[in-house]
Amino acid sequence: MKIKNKTIILITTLFLFSVNTAKSYEVTLPNFGFICINKLNNEKFEFIFSRNDNDTSDIVFRRINGKFKYVGNVLAQKSGSYVLWEDKSYYKTIDFAWNLDKVTSILTPIILSVGLDIEDKSKIPRKMTCNSRSIYY
Repeated sequence: MKIKNKTIILITTLFLFSVNTAKSYEVTLPNFGFICINKLNNEKFEFIFSRNDNDTSDIVFRRINGKFKYVGNVLAQKSGSYVLWEDKSYYKTIDFAWNLDKVTSILTPIILSVGLDIEDKSKIPRKMTCNSRSIYY
């Protein structure tokens, strides 16, 4: 009987831990973020920044197929100047990042390292203009 109770407690604890861990990578709307648009080809990117559960670093979400998904962490930032964050969902074997100049509101894509160099780099977007706003939908 004791082993059965310990097993149930262990399974319940693991389940609650997994639910709590998953929650740290969820975004709730409305939230504050950036909407960036390239007017030449009507390309649009939407980003939301949030703090992780430990309140130690910023994590970044990007709208992918209509839903905000975790794409990475903020790598560097300077208040009122710039923010640099990774986007792990854009390429699989290339370390890809975005740099937002907070003064000019220009978003620039950056390749940090190439890795296996097997992916098509022609899909890298051009620089685009961003607006900060509350995102509701």
